Formats: sequence, C-alpha cells, structure tokens
Amino acid sequence: MHLQQPPPVKFKSITLLLFAIWIGLAIYSGLSQISDWLTSHHFEFRFLRQLEFLTYRVWLPWVVMTPVVLWLARRFPVKPDNWFSGLALHMVFLLGLSISSALVISFHYHFFEQMAPGMETYQPWQHVGHFLFGDGVFLFHTIIYTLLVANLNIRNFAQLATDEALYASQLQSRLMAAQLQALKMQINPHFLFNTLNVISVLVMKSELDKANEMINRLSKFLRQTLDESDSHSIPLRKELNHIEQYLGIEQVRFGARLKVEMSFDEPSLSVLVPSMLLQPLVENAMQHGLGEKEGQGLLRLSGQVLHHYLTIKIEDNGVGCNVGLKTFKEGIGLSNVRARLTQLYANDFAFTLTPATPEGVIVTLRIPLARANQER
Repeated sequence: MHLQQPPPVKFKSITLLLFAIWIGLAIYSGLSQISDWLTSHHFEFRFLRQLEFLTYRVWLPWVVMTPVVLWLARRFPVKPDNWFSGLALHMVFLLGLSISSALVISFHYHFFEQMAPGMETYQPWQHVGHFLFGDGVFLFHTIIYTLLVANLNIRNFAQLATDEALYASQLQSRLMAAQLQALKMQINPHFLFNTLNVISVLVMKSELDKANEMINRLSKFLRQTLDESDSHSIPLRKELNHIEQYLGIEQVRFGARLKVEMSFDEPSLSVLVPSMLLQPLVENAMQHGLGEKEGQGLLRLSGQVLHHYLTIKIEDNGVGCNVGLKTFKEGIGLSNVRARLTQLYANDFAFTLTPATPEGVIVTLRIPLARANQER
C-alpha cells in the first residue's frame, strides 16, 4: 500500500502562510519589546526597527523559500519507514537554504548598505555567520522550516493512518466474506446428501412417483439457492421462500404426517437475514425431531420485530433431544449457524435451544435489525 501524495499547495494557501509568518515575526518583536521594558533599566523602543530587520532579513527570503520548502516536503515526505533518513535530508535542505539566503543578504549588506564599524574589512561571505547565528536568523529559519514541513507530514501520517485503517477494514471484510462463504457452502452438501439418501430409499421401495417429485423439487431448490449464492444477506421474505421450497421436498417424504404453520408479522419480512440461515435449523427439526416421530408432526415457524431485534422461533413436536445436558452436542447444522452468527454479529445475537412442552424442541433466534432498501 502506497501513501498518496497530498494535493499541491495553491497560491492562496502560500499567501496565507507568508502572511502568518510575518504576523508571527511581528508578535515576536512585540513580545521582545515587552520583555525589554520589564527587565531593562534603559528601555529603548525598537519595535519598528526590529520588525523591519526581521522583515528584510527573515520574511523576504521566505517569500522565495516557502514554495520551495513546500515542494521539498511533498517530494520527500517523512514516513514511518524512512523517518531517520527523511529528517536528516530535511536538515540538509534547511542548512542549504539558510546558507543560500544568508549569502544573498550578506552580499547585499556588503555592497549596498552602510556596514557597522569594524566590518569594512570583511569579505562579503564572512557576514554569513553573523547574520545566521549572531542575529538569530538561523533560529527563525529552523522554526519556520520545521512548522511548514511538520504541517505537511502530519497530513501524510494522518492519510497513512486512514489508508491503513481502510485497508485493514477491507481485508477484514474480505476475510469475513470468505469465512461466511465457506460456512455457507457446508450447508448445501449436508442437505443434499440427506435428500439423496431419502430419494435412494424411495427408489429402493419402488415409490418412483415420490422419488421423481422429490428430484424435481430438489432441482428447483438448488436452482434458487444458486441464484442467491453471491448474496450474504437477503430479506426474510426470500429466506422463507427457500424454506417453503425445502419443506415442499420434505412434504413428499412425510405426506399427510407433516403439518407446517408459519406466522410472521409484516415488518419482519423486510428485515435482512443471512441467506440459508433458517434452512439448516428447519432441516435439523425435520431430521432429528419429526423424522423419528410416530404420528402427526407439527412444525411451527414464527417471527416478529421487537425492540430493534428480529426474533424467530422454530418449534417442533418431535421426539426432542437432551438439550441442556452435558451429553448434548450440536451437529453440523447448528454449529454452522452459530459460527455464521458469531462472524456477522459478534456477541449481539441470541441463539438458544429449549425443550418444548409436552415434547419437541424450540429454537429461538434473535438478531439485530437490518432492513432491505429494496428487494433484490
């Protein structure tokens, strides 16, 4: 992942920066005068003279150097992987620009201004040290250069942090999508093997009409499942359509022994749920509850929206199981559902199994609301 360059600094921004530099120098001159007034016995008002000196010796060179420094800061950003070499490089730039500006000032001072007594014998370049360190010009250069470079590099680090956070979020999303897809792909083979086993039994019993009808319903179910294979979330209404397709297959097997009741309030039908979430729960009730029951079997599905959560119940009057006991162990379907819910909602969900009265099991599922803007 590469750090993107910040946009070029516009002329208006450079003008504001130069104005801010001059204001800073004026404030410094004012504070310096106040300090002299409070501490000196022979106070002399030198504010205008000092501001004039700083304007010509410091501010005017920065009129030229500010665009250069901003370009250098963008061209050679200080990043976590090069902070030492980046800082060293900018120290060299600072020293080079300071010496260059001091040379220009020194030559101008030597040939066009009245030099102080005793400096007439100096060579032009020999004034450089006096201006940079004797008058503190280098200190001003260091402060201004540091502020300009730090300002742009703070943006660089902020952008780098944002890019890394975005990249981490995208990576996490892709990882979660891959994990969810892997979990989802466990469902179809599990269901398919069970259904093929039932078809095989029907063929062995020479119940060919039932076997043929089951194959047709299985084909429709798988086709609908493939159509939604890329969707991780679908409206509950579509998920219930899948359930109806599945129960149509089971109806061939159970015949009149199976009674199905569905009761869902209207708001719940538009709530987004993980696709193929309910099918393994319904299949679990059919295979391990109603499949082993003698006599009339009842499967009841209900759902409602309450307190910003969707609550779904799947209840059967089958033979039941040792829910709540240490010997109870979740199979592929239940463990798969729990794993998918954990991936999607962390701890913000409920998934419980409780014994029904007088017999059977009640599966209760509660997930936070997510509504579809439009049905796909």
